[in-house]
Amino acid sequence: MNVISNDDPTETEADSGGLSRRRVLQLAGLGAAGLAVGSLATAAPASAHGPLARHDEIWNAITHYDVTGQPSSFDYNPAFYGRLETFLAYWYANTPVIWRQPLRVWTYGAHYDGRVSEAHNYGRGFDLTRIVAMINGAPTKVFDGHYDEWRSLTGAELATTRRRYWATSACAHYHFRNVLTYPYNTDHWNHIHIDNLVSGTGNSHFDTGSEAQVKHVQACCTYIWGYATAIDGVWGTQSDANSRRVLSRIGRTGGLTSSQPNWLEFNRTSVRFGSGRQDF
Repeated sequence: MNVISNDDPTETEADSGGLSRRRVLQLAGLGAAGLAVGSLATAAPASAHGPLARHDEIWNAITHYDVTGQPSSFDYNPAFYGRLETFLAYWYANTPVIWRQPLRVWTYGAHYDGRVSEAHNYGRGFDLTRIVAMINGAPTKVFDGHYDEWRSLTGAELATTRRRYWATSACAHYHFRNVLTYPYNTDHWNHIHIDNLVSGTGNSHFDTGSEAQVKHVQACCTYIWGYATAIDGVWGTQSDANSRRVLSRIGRTGGLTSSQPNWLEFNRTSVRFGSGRQDF
């Protein structure tokens, strides 16, 4: 099945529009009618975004369209696709060894020509909804981007699901500058948006002016590391102090603003600790 993302592709911190519950239901109707219509699967002129490459997997993990649940192919900017493969390989290397391949990745899609100059239009955006791994021979959901569904959980089940969510967010933030999660706005309650419009082919840097990055740090401090921090997107003394506590705990000096390696180590260890791969 060949589909493209029908998300409103304005998902940057400057202008974020996501895939709302209403939009998902609309797309489900389109999916029943056949999303693989020729006009929908046709890329914009190469002058708009350059050549795109179609793939039905990321790092050998079959991609599934979240609306239909079916294995599906998507179009990507080649360099961005390479970054997604690097992201997933890194995620696999830093999560529990009992999470085995083959993996399955669920998504709302990648390329979409609905608007000009945005991440999905250029095939440089991806909406991640679930990751499934094999545990003891059984396919098991180990990342769930559907905060809209799991936020009503309680107790240990909520704590584990939330920690794994932020562990995967940390892996995304390691590799990409633009990562939008559920605290950013309600449009992202059912997926994590990832794009490389800023970070390009390299890893990300931390910017205290980034609401999305700051909320990510605050959530990791709270839900992974156990240092209660207000998740308000404002970089202040509490966020700085608690993230420094994390860095000290993992053997780093200084703060997140001190160096890119500190930022990357904060995320790497958040992946490992949050997923249950390693204690700190």
